[in-house]
Amino acid sequence: MDSDRYVYNACDFEAEYIDVTFDGKKDIVISLGHAGAIGDMVHCAYVYEDGKFVYVKSFEEIPNYSINEEEKCIEGAIHDEVKKYTYEDHEFVSDDSLSTSSKCSQDDQSAYDSAELMDGDELSEDELEKFQEYFNQTDNYGFSVSSYRDAEQINWGYVFAYGAGIKNCDYSQDAVDAYLDANEYYDEVEYDLIALSGDDVREFVQKKTGLTDFDVASISGFIYVEEYDILFKQVSDFYDMNIYCQKGVRNGELIQIVYSVGSQNNNRRITLKETGDSDAPYRYVSNRELWEENADEIIEATIYDNSGTITCAVISAYNGLEVELIVDNQVTCLASLDLVNSEDIEQYSDVTEIEFCDVDGDGIGDMVAILSDGDSSIAILCMGYADEWEEGYYEGEVAVTKWLSENVDEMTADNVIRYIFDHQDEFKSI
Repeated sequence: MDSDRYVYNACDFEAEYIDVTFDGKKDIVISLGHAGAIGDMVHCAYVYEDGKFVYVKSFEEIPNYSINEEEKCIEGAIHDEVKKYTYEDHEFVSDDSLSTSSKCSQDDQSAYDSAELMDGDELSEDELEKFQEYFNQTDNYGFSVSSYRDAEQINWGYVFAYGAGIKNCDYSQDAVDAYLDANEYYDEVEYDLIALSGDDVREFVQKKTGLTDFDVASISGFIYVEEYDILFKQVSDFYDMNIYCQKGVRNGELIQIVYSVGSQNNNRRITLKETGDSDAPYRYVSNRELWEENADEIIEATIYDNSGTITCAVISAYNGLEVELIVDNQVTCLASLDLVNSEDIEQYSDVTEIEFCDVDGDGIGDMVAILSDGDSSIAILCMGYADEWEEGYYEGEVAVTKWLSENVDEMTADNVIRYIFDHQDEFKSI
């Protein structure tokens, strides 16, 4: 096997003989187990080329892979986001890497990965006020509260959460019954019912983003009744977090604005494209969380016995230190570096190291953080959890931190993890 190969937790070496390059020849895909902070499934692939099976390392970068036969591509899913991959020049390449001239020109100007505004003419206070009013409209609010590198990555569950200002379509009782039959949570209509026609949703998406052939069944939080081409959802109170525009620039037909959203920790930077259409004056291009602004420290946290890293931003919160996990320049998880029912550990204000590892073998990554007060260090172990609603990390336990302090001489994350592995019975009894 390749020297860079790493076997993860719950690895069973289950193998599939399946075509992942869509060339009509079957390849070999092998399960390597759960990896990363949230236990994503990792597989390696041996592609059949010129009469032999060739290891392709880039396949291991596709989390929780599945095959899309219709579009002839591989899909990888993480944090409710799906990316598509194709096999080109002996590598699996994501759709983010596939370029068109229009997409490249937009990326060059909007510079998504940069935390700065693009070059351009500064927007006036009057313009910012108008955009602020625009973003707070029901049909625009959902585009402003989550991150997306391009329109393909927009979280449509947020956009349509409360109907996006689209009027309910006409529907029959038979359509409602079909919705309730498909609903595992409700057997009757208990709250306000949203009913959006598929055609209205497709028209809305095209108007706001330019996307065509939109799959309405992909909108999270809704149940799509295909027979009637209607999306149904029950809602109660609308939660409005209020958007405040701070600054912005215009460069040709592109506009970028920095703004805050209600109680969200970080500012955001949204990019729009002017259309010249008075009925739909802007199209949404991207939305980036400016997580760097509040970071006291940025740490490239390691994954135990692996070459991979996870970007972590350490921030000072009212209740102590917190860690934001960053994936594709968005905060995907927030962890508190505190101890449950503990004495004050405020003096340990310097986070020197963070490492991820599944220390209890449950298939979910856990986080080890080393904190220093300048003279001594302590380890905080935040156990990971994941359910159908969310994933995250529990606060550390006092007893575990004391146990590690009494037994680990040199307080490094690697030493802490090795000690836990070597003393599993004692660790699980704490």
